[in-house]
Amino acid sequence: MTPSITEHDQDAGASSRRYHYTGVVEIAGHTVRARVVRGFYGKDSGAVAEVLTDQAEWISLAADALNNWWHDTPPPSPDVHAATVLGPLAERLLRRAAKILAAPQTMVTFSPHIYQAVSALLATSSGFNGECHIDPDDIAWATSHGGALHIFEHPDGSVTFTKAHRDECPFVASKGSQDCDDECYFDLPQRS
Repeated sequence: MTPSITEHDQDAGASSRRYHYTGVVEIAGHTVRARVVRGFYGKDSGAVAEVLTDQAEWISLAADALNNWWHDTPPPSPDVHAATVLGPLAERLLRRAAKILAAPQTMVTFSPHIYQAVSALLATSSGFNGECHIDPDDIAWATSHGGALHIFEHPDGSVTFTKAHRDECPFVASKGSQDCDDECYFDLPQRS
């Protein structure tokens, strides 16, 4: 069951260089905002739903790739009615955020072999006594960019960790036994 969405605030505006729409709502006790910006260029545009943490920081819950909406929207102009053009995209992002927040937290358990493979991954990237601390912001950023994390244990004992493939890719569908169809393209994210 998807929790209800209670609207709190919205803001929209347009200029000759860009237009934007932001909606702030409450979902399952969380403050969530959807921000959509349309500039002249893709690098000046974006669509993301974020949740406000207990530390008063916004972390990404869902994003929409530019290819899904940018080309279907008019170029910036003071005459663009930003709420009409970008509001439906923001609503879709908020509905996705509601589904994410409604999803039950699941506990994933890994085989001892996977733990050994993670140890090997850390050792090969940081040395035999490597240590790596990953901040929540980095986790949220990595989760919202690229593909989903897939872990494949192969018959020869090797393990593949990848975020490079979309869910429908033959490599993912076959758990690594088939080659990628070379259609796994992800926009290069910008770190802020």
